[in-house]
Amino acid sequence: MINRDREAATAAAVKRRGGNPGRWMARITVILSLMGTLSGCTPQIYNVNMRYEPTKVIPPAVTDAKKYSLTVAFFTDQRKLEDPLLIGKVITSSGTPVPILPRYVKPTEAVTAALREVLSKSGYAVTPIRPTWNLNETAILPEWGAILVGGTIDTLDVTCTETFMMRNQYKATVRVTLIFADVPKKRIFYRLVSESSSSLDHMFFSEERLESQINGVLSDAIEKAIEGPETARQIREALKP
Repeated sequence: MINRDREAATAAAVKRRGGNPGRWMARITVILSLMGTLSGCTPQIYNVNMRYEPTKVIPPAVTDAKKYSLTVAFFTDQRKLEDPLLIGKVITSSGTPVPILPRYVKPTEAVTAALREVLSKSGYAVTPIRPTWNLNETAILPEWGAILVGGTIDTLDVTCTETFMMRNQYKATVRVTLIFADVPKKRIFYRLVSESSSSLDHMFFSEERLESQINGVLSDAIEKAIEGPETARQIREALKP
């Protein structure tokens, strides 16, 4: 009896506002059905375009940086993953993990390209050579120029957790190790570790936010490694006669 009274009161209220109770209820049913359908259509995979996105203006590393010629080798991926293409996951509200993969390039290629671009923006002359280096001094080849830069990807991850509170929690982390070598002397002279992380809570989910988070921390980690005065000093010292 009480439910009937409530339904009658709701219908009367809608009618007073100039609406049609039957049509209004039908619309609500369609909307709820559509929402349920959309929530059940979770994709099997997400893709993001990994690339360098400047987080700041890069100052010149040294006034005469152009005379320092650097060759950048492809990074080595040291993450303990079955699939080296994996860069993160989206955890749905039901607890199901959905993998995130790069759209165009491998993680090693994306990190290498980011380092090349930051070095170039810092004023260094970056050679067009892109060797594969196992990070051992004995494997350095004379045709790789004066200074060789390689490194490892230690951590690279972006995760989004969907909650029941209509919030999406984004977290991204990148940690890389850079290794600098004197090519003629076949000697590693400098190592440094650089990392960056970020977090974001947002009501809506999108691949664009996943992309922004991972690219932001990747770019920041590479920038911090190169813009510090110690890196420029180590390169100058290595090239002294």
